[in-house]
Amino acid sequence: MQDKPQNIVEEFVSSIDNFSIRTKLILTVVGIILVLGVLMGSYLNVVQTDMMKTELNEKGISITRNLAENSVNPILTDNPVRLQWLIQTIKESDTEVMYVFITNEHGEVLVHTFTGGFPVDLLGINPATDGVNTLLLDTEQGYIRDFSYPILDGNAGEVHVGMSQEYISATADKFTRYLLLFVFLLLIVGSNVAYVAGSVVSNPILELKKSVEIFGKGNLDHKACISSNNEIGQLADSFNDMADHIGYLIEEKEKASKEILDTRNYLTKIVSGSLDGIIVIDDQGKIEFVNEAFMQIAEEAEHKLIGYDVISFVMKKSEELTSFFESPDKDTTFMNELSFKTKNGRDKTIMVSIAVVEYRNEIKYVAVAKDMTDVKKLEQLKRNIIANISHELRTPLNIMKGFVEIAIDEPDQQKRNSFLEKSLKALDRQNWMIQDLLEVARCDDKLEDMDIVKTSINSIVDMAIKSFNGKLIASGLDISVKKGPDMFVHADPEKVAYALTKIIDNALKFTDKGGSIELGTFPKDGGSVVYVKDTGAGIAADQQELIFDRFYQVDSSSTRKYGGNGLGLAIVKNIIDQHEGKIWVESVLEKGSTFYFMIPGF
Repeated sequence: MQDKPQNIVEEFVSSIDNFSIRTKLILTVVGIILVLGVLMGSYLNVVQTDMMKTELNEKGISITRNLAENSVNPILTDNPVRLQWLIQTIKESDTEVMYVFITNEHGEVLVHTFTGGFPVDLLGINPATDGVNTLLLDTEQGYIRDFSYPILDGNAGEVHVGMSQEYISATADKFTRYLLLFVFLLLIVGSNVAYVAGSVVSNPILELKKSVEIFGKGNLDHKACISSNNEIGQLADSFNDMADHIGYLIEEKEKASKEILDTRNYLTKIVSGSLDGIIVIDDQGKIEFVNEAFMQIAEEAEHKLIGYDVISFVMKKSEELTSFFESPDKDTTFMNELSFKTKNGRDKTIMVSIAVVEYRNEIKYVAVAKDMTDVKKLEQLKRNIIANISHELRTPLNIMKGFVEIAIDEPDQQKRNSFLEKSLKALDRQNWMIQDLLEVARCDDKLEDMDIVKTSINSIVDMAIKSFNGKLIASGLDISVKKGPDMFVHADPEKVAYALTKIIDNALKFTDKGGSIELGTFPKDGGSVVYVKDTGAGIAADQQELIFDRFYQVDSSSTRKYGGNGLGLAIVKNIIDQHEGKIWVESVLEKGSTFYFMIPGF
């Protein structure tokens, strides 16, 4: 801390040394004039101000004493008119007098010259305890010096006279302006004289400087033309000889640099155009360089990646990666899958291969990263679809096969019919799954157009309920329907009713006996909203956006509690999207879910 001021002074002195001779001469003259002007002005200003303050004090004391003497008789004779005349005469006799007031021995104001009423802030200030007392006040009218003097040693009160000091400041400001004008004119004259004197000395130096600048801009054939034979002329001759030699060296250097630059640009284009992410890491594990492909993988800007610790980039700390960076053997390579989370909260998997290189006697790590996130998701999705479809299609077939075999050997007609009915229910379940797959195929291929008509939203709800053929009543759940005011909508009735049956079927599947399901409608934003509310298993918050994806299931394991192929809600969303509607869900785990979809009004 103690060296800091010294360093500042050294930097200032060094900066002055960089000035030209002419500039130094001008600055010297200007500095001398400024210093003399400031010293002289400050001295004269202080002397003048002290003289005016002394004069003001003497005048204030004289006025106050005279007023105190002249006020004795009117106070003793109780003549307030005379007192008022006295203070008013003094107020009007001198422009510097801002106010006058007289108080009695109890501090009560007898008379004053304030037109807007006596300011209570002046009561009790600057008491006249011992002769003339003065006090400087800062008021809205500027600085005022209050003079107080006792009347009959304070037994009859005291006199207060307020004298303005503004004319002192105005006089000082006027003097300062004249002084500044004088100094300014002196600076102009002195600067011109210094400029002429400095030009005689500095022109040859400036000419040589100009030649150096022209040479520095690439004009290697330029020569300094200085005819004098003094030291500056000899320096110019030496410069011209040096310029010839430097020109030759620069030409050779440019040839070599061009070859290096061409090679570097070629490598940069290769790295930038790579579809795989490329990272350069220093020996401390910090990222030094990333290409465009890695920025897209990381979903982050370049300036936020540079300097980032590559190990902390990984979600789960890889001991193998840490050991690789700490290993003394620099001939090894690293290749493995790593997982990390982007700033947007997306989990990603990358295949990383890292090799060690030596650059300018420093160890660098070059990593190539390939985004495997989509590949991993597709592989997992493929496994889920195959396992799911295989399980869901095989289950009803096994049920049908078992009940048919039992029915063949069953002599009782009633039991045989019961077994066959259960086989038909399993067959219906398989038909539903096949219908879902066909519906998905039709949506993908766009082979089927919807029949959009003006239709009643409540009639669509009735159509969906009717399709269950008493299944709702037999479910053992408390089923309620709360239809709002009927509205006409633009819709394909069969498609929307089919979408609603898929939501109701989900509610039946995920709600245990003893629970409840509520169906209803209500108008909103010029359209109509249909909702299905259940008291079933509910959906976790992090899965509510995924349930509308194809083949997605909250529990995709082979031992899951609930069946299904994961297509129902995806089909529902597709149908609602085709109607330019909106679908959403509100759910709390273990407490139930409410599915809503809105169809635009007619």
